[in-house]
Amino acid sequence: MKRYINVIVATLLALVLISCAGVILCLKLAGDERATDPSEVSAEVSVSVSGLYVETKQGIVGSSEAAEAKQEEMPESKTEEKTEVKAEEKPEEKAEVKTEEKTEEKTEVSVEEKTEKKEEEKVEEKTEAKAEEKEEKQEETPAVEQEEVKAAEPEEWPDLTAPVFLYYKGAPQIKVGDSFDIHKYAGYADDVDRNVDFKVAGEVDTAAVGTYPLKLTLTDDAGRTTVKDMEVHVVTEITSSGGGMAKEQFSDFISNFKTEENKLGIDISRWQGNPDFAKIKAAGCEFVYMRIGGYDSGEFFIDKSYRQNMADAKAQGLMVGVYWYGEEDTYDKVVASVKYLMEILNGEPLDFPIAYDWEDYRNFEYHGMNLHDLNACFANFEKEVEKYGYMACLYGSKNAQQTIWTDEKKNPVWLAHYNVATSYSDPFFMWQRSNTGRIDGINGDVDLDIFYPDRLP
Repeated sequence: MKRYINVIVATLLALVLISCAGVILCLKLAGDERATDPSEVSAEVSVSVSGLYVETKQGIVGSSEAAEAKQEEMPESKTEEKTEVKAEEKPEEKAEVKTEEKTEEKTEVSVEEKTEKKEEEKVEEKTEAKAEEKEEKQEETPAVEQEEVKAAEPEEWPDLTAPVFLYYKGAPQIKVGDSFDIHKYAGYADDVDRNVDFKVAGEVDTAAVGTYPLKLTLTDDAGRTTVKDMEVHVVTEITSSGGGMAKEQFSDFISNFKTEENKLGIDISRWQGNPDFAKIKAAGCEFVYMRIGGYDSGEFFIDKSYRQNMADAKAQGLMVGVYWYGEEDTYDKVVASVKYLMEILNGEPLDFPIAYDWEDYRNFEYHGMNLHDLNACFANFEKEVEKYGYMACLYGSKNAQQTIWTDEKKNPVWLAHYNVATSYSDPFFMWQRSNTGRIDGINGDVDLDIFYPDRLP
């Protein structure tokens, strides 16, 4: 009996040893699988966290040591899990995103370098973030650098004058029932302030015929003010104000102004239709200034009559010049405008400077400029034009030359002053003395100009 008991005990011990060996083997295999299977790691972590949650619910909330002990058991597993999952799911995606970002970045830089080196691409608006990059590129390509003339910031300029009205109609007529917009009849600016305060006292009832007085007040940052009165007439029918200069025949123009020291001519655009230059020359005209195109409401345009006017005027042996109608308010827009202008001009020889005609005074407040900024626009236009081997000049009325274009100019100006004589004292080489001239070969009014050859450098 004792022998049977010993056999049974030995058998049981053997089974226990075999079971323990099996358990150890299973644990080893399970450990290997857990090292490569993220889902089991996640499951283990979930169980541990769940256990912690249960223990917390059972009253171990106040035991920070127990919570810390359980958190210390998990960091390695969590780290391994996150590292493996991110390594498997993200590398290709991140690499692709970085590659695309770098490609776009390099492409943009490449386009900007070609723009500055060859001046063949359209100039894009630059953000402040790219200013430093732009300066570095200009240093690398000095032969074609775009040297911007900048107006000083407001704090650098002494505020010496009150704001001014650049455009003003004292007695506008409004048809009854129409809307009234004060900005159609008043444009303003300041020498330093880029955001002039504009107040209107009074009201206009466009539903009722009558006369409505308004008081317009401009105030700059320095507290200086300018005040103008306006009378708005609400009427049933708009009537012509009349007045203006009398029509002047070109023959009378010759009789009154021709000398041995000057030449007489005209300036034209598409508004003069299809001029007959043979008749124009026969009438005694010696030169023609013509509009080549411009920048208006954010778009470039070519004067539709320019190419024909240029060809026909040169065929008659007339001296020729071109002017650009501009509304630029940034350096980049000026550069783009000159590039566009030169593409149209295509190296055409000229007898006069390329004139810059900026006249958007009625909408000046919408450009976000002060008068120093506007003067810088012309200075940059002049610099860009000179890069192509041409000379530039400024066109403007006597009033504009004296109150708006006040910076010192490199070249004499093209002056517009409709009078029998001009009192303008600064240098000018061309005088547009009338906008109601008449000449054989053009139907309607045309501007009459006097050129002083000895006044050009």
